Order: sequence, then C-alpha cells, then structure tokens
Amino acid sequence: MRIFALAVLAVTAFASAPSFAQNAAGQTYINGGYNHFQNKTSDTGTLNGRVGYQFTPNFAVEGEGGIGVNDDKVNGVTVKTRGTLGAFAVASAPVAERLSLIGRAGYVHRWAEAKAAGVKVKDDDGSFALGVGGQYMLDDANGIRLDYTRYTEGKGANGYTASFVRKF
Repeated sequence: MRIFALAVLAVTAFASAPSFAQNAAGQTYINGGYNHFQNKTSDTGTLNGRVGYQFTPNFAVEGEGGIGVNDDKVNGVTVKTRGTLGAFAVASAPVAERLSLIGRAGYVHRWAEAKAAGVKVKDDDGSFALGVGGQYMLDDANGIRLDYTRYTEGKGANGYTASFVRKF
C-alpha cells in the first residue's frame, strides 16, 4: 500500500509540471469501458461510463457510473455488483505528446448482492478510492485509458478499467 500511495503522490507532483500534450483546458470528455472488481472472495464486473471536465491540462473532475454485467460464483453463492456511482478529482501528467499518467482520488458507492438457495442478501456501501493509470490519445479527440483503482470498502477491493476516451 505504501508503494501505491507514493505512486499517487508522484503523479500528483508531476501534475504541476508544464504540459506539452495537446490537452486543452476547459474541455469535456466521456469514456466508456469495462471495470473488473476483484477482492479476496470474488471477481465481478461492470460496464462503466465517465463524464469529466478538464479545468486545466493537469486537473479534472469526473463522475462515473457502472452497471453490473459479470457475476461470480463462490461456494454455491452467486455474487454480483449491481451498480456503482462515484466522483473523482483527477491529476494528469503528460509524459509524451499523446501519453499522460493519471492519478485520481474520490468516493464510490457500490450496490452488490449475493444469492443462494432462493435467499438474496443486498449490500449498499460507500468507499474512498485512489487510482493510477495512463491515457493514450490516438488523435486530438479519441483515446484509450487504462487504470487501477483501490477501494477501501470492507477489506478493500481492486478495480481494473479499460475504456475508450472521447474529448469534445
């Protein structure tokens, strides 16, 4: 966890460096993709969407939501993430003309359920989240983003996201 915290701090520190990527300030973006949630007992997934606003080349805010699409079966119990909703502050640091490192911190609410033998248990919980990743722009408007997010809920969970980015 210490290495993860240092990585987030490093990305945030780089965010104060001058930008040489083609990120315009005052720009809206969306991205959509798949988020794989993993904890010690299960692996589930959501189709994920984000809407963000980039205030400066190095700082943005984004909201995200997901709909559960991938269940897991653990000892006869079906585990499913029903949905997620979150908000993040995002720092980005350009490392090449079209490549940026990303650090993000925020809060996510997750709805989940477990079913077995006709009994359903629902979980409705929130979590602070820290993430790191990278974004590669294919052109001025379209790109690909990969990121890792650590959720603090319960004993913690990991999220791995791959998404398509569209800037306006």
